[in-house]
Amino acid sequence: MKNILPIKVISTQDQDTLQIRFYPTDICNFSCSYCFPGSGNVNKYRYPKNIDTVIKNFRKLFDKYTEKLNKTKFHLIIIGGGEPTMWPHLEQFCKEIIETHNVFITICSNGSRTLRWWDENSAYFDSVILSCHHEFVDIDHYIDVADLLFSRDIKVNGLMLMDAPNWDKCVDYVNRMQNSKQSWFIEVKAVVDAPGHGMDVYTQEQLKYLKSGLKRMPESSWLLPRIHELRPFESVVLFDDGSAITAKPHDLIVNEWNKFQGWKCNVALETLLINYDGLITGGCQEPVFSGKSFNVFSETFIDEFDLNINFGSVICPKMHCPCQPETHVTKSLV
Repeated sequence: MKNILPIKVISTQDQDTLQIRFYPTDICNFSCSYCFPGSGNVNKYRYPKNIDTVIKNFRKLFDKYTEKLNKTKFHLIIIGGGEPTMWPHLEQFCKEIIETHNVFITICSNGSRTLRWWDENSAYFDSVILSCHHEFVDIDHYIDVADLLFSRDIKVNGLMLMDAPNWDKCVDYVNRMQNSKQSWFIEVKAVVDAPGHGMDVYTQEQLKYLKSGLKRMPESSWLLPRIHELRPFESVVLFDDGSAITAKPHDLIVNEWNKFQGWKCNVALETLLINYDGLITGGCQEPVFSGKSFNVFSETFIDEFDLNINFGSVICPKMHCPCQPETHVTKSLV
C-alpha cells in the first residue's frame, strides 16, 4: 500500500436509508468459551419489558428521521451479545414495526430455536445470519433451520466461528453445511475477541483457509436478481495525494486507516447503535446527538426526542474507530 493518508471517507449506503444495530438482550442459551468479554449470558440487561412503549418509540425514531432527513428505509439489524430469539417480545416487536414503516430486518442468531419457531416467525425476517458455535450447536438442526429459511426466500448466511483448538471439528461442520439441501451462503471467521484467541494462534495453513472466508454462494439464478441488495457494506476513501479507492468491509481497519480522532463524522445521519440498556449511541458508545443521550426504552422518550433532537455531524473523540460498519460512515478530516 502507498504511504499516504486518508482525508475523507464517503459511504455508498443509499441516502434514503438508516441502518440501526439493536441489541435487545444479553441473555444467551450458549456459554461459548471464546465469547467476547462483557457478553455470554451476563444477564445484566435481560430485555425491555414495556414492549408497547418500545414499539411506539421506535416508530417515533423512524418518523423523525423521515421528517428531518428524508429517510424512508430502515435496515434494522437485531444482534445478540446474547441470543436475540430469547427475547419474549421479539415476534411482536418485528410484526408491529414492519406494519407501519419500510423496515428491512436482519437477525443474528445461533439458530437453536425449534424449526416450528422459525417456521412461524420467518415472515418477519429479510436476512438471517446464523452463527455456528461448535461447543453447543446441533449441526443437523442448524442445517435444517438454514434450509427452511432459505426455502422461504430469505437471505441466509451460515457463519462458522473457527476456534483454533478445535479446528478439525469446525472444518467438518463447514463440510457438512456444504452438503445441505439448499445452497445458502457459508462463511468462516476467526475467533479473535476472547482472551487468548488472537490471530497468532492460527497456523499458516489455517490462515490461508480463513483468508478465503466465503466457502459457498447460492446459485446464480438466486444471486442475479438480488445483486443490488447483496452488495457489501463499503465506501470510497480519498487520500491526501488525490487518489481514491473503493474500500471493502475490513480494509480501513486492517490498513490502520481508522484513526479518525478529530474528524467530522456523519454517524447519526447514517447509522445508529441501540445497546442493551436502550441508549442510542455510535458503536463507540459515544452520544451522537450533540452530546445529548436518548433512551428508546424510556417512557419519556417521545417528548424528549421531539424537543431536544439535533441532527448533524459529530467530532470523533476516539483515537481509533473499532466498529467496522462505522469506519465506512461518511467522514472527513476537519
